[in-house]
Amino acid sequence: MRAVLLERFGEPSELGPAEVPRPKAREGEVLVEVRAAAVNRSDVLNARGSFPATTLPRIPGRDFAGVVVEGPEELLGREVWGTGGGELGFTRDGTHAEYVALPAGAAVPVPEGLSLEGAAASGLAYLAAAMGILELGELSAGEAVLVTGAAGGVGGAAAGISRWKRASLVIGVVKDESERRAAERAGAGVVVDTSREEVPEAVMAATEGRGVDLVLDAVGGPLFEPCLSSLAPQGRMVVLTTVGQRRVSFDLFDFYRKELRLLGLMTSRPGAAESGAVLRSLLPGFEAGYLHAPAVAGRYPLEEAAEAYARVESGEAAGRVLLVMAP
Repeated sequence: MRAVLLERFGEPSELGPAEVPRPKAREGEVLVEVRAAAVNRSDVLNARGSFPATTLPRIPGRDFAGVVVEGPEELLGREVWGTGGGELGFTRDGTHAEYVALPAGAAVPVPEGLSLEGAAASGLAYLAAAMGILELGELSAGEAVLVTGAAGGVGGAAAGISRWKRASLVIGVVKDESERRAAERAGAGVVVDTSREEVPEAVMAATEGRGVDLVLDAVGGPLFEPCLSSLAPQGRMVVLTTVGQRRVSFDLFDFYRKELRLLGLMTSRPGAAESGAVLRSLLPGFEAGYLHAPAVAGRYPLEEAAEAYARVESGEAAGRVLLVMAP
């Protein structure tokens, strides 16, 4: 089969398809014929050697959607999707290939109305959002939520999950007016445009001076302190990445006086089967129409994997970037 093969860490521009043996499903596993697989920022960082646990040679890739061709009879021929957590692409071969073998629990049925490309674009985004909003953030119905990067994959997924779980208010933060509609489609009832507004002031205006109960920060860096300042007393803030700026500061006096909680989230913590269980729990939200696939900004064949990785690394793609395999 053809696959992207990572034989040494370095420039993603060196990546290309290679002929490798087709895997076989072992006991408790399925073999999926991959139809589409997203390229995540973590895939690019993995190619550069940023994840010490990665062993070489390795087929990268975490997200997938395709058709089960080997495995339990009840799954044969089923369209499935998923994401590999800290397994696929790191410690076992991943999804940037024509076939991938993985634990049966990692293969989640594609919900009605979601295309295979849409499913491939959704895996890691919804895993991160669900872990942040529901597991660590412990969102309760009636609470107010602030989501950064609300026009992006993780932020948009978090907005949709919050609305589905009956948050009283979902505030989405975007970088400019061009992202407003995407944030609103995802589920944000109020959109804060950081090119025109200050986040704390806009949040306090939208919440009658109280602040929000939960922040999911999918951007980090310069938005960290404004988001922390937007929390209501006893609020929680979950941080899962930072773009550019790694060091931040905040008012420690306000932090403990307001009894705030700050939590970090690493999406490589769960394995592929655990990730599948998280995505499976979201199926009712997709089927009820609250949750939607992120926008797709580009589709590339395996032969153009280097271009797909470069586009993700540039940060210029207004949506998800997919590797699409011919059926």
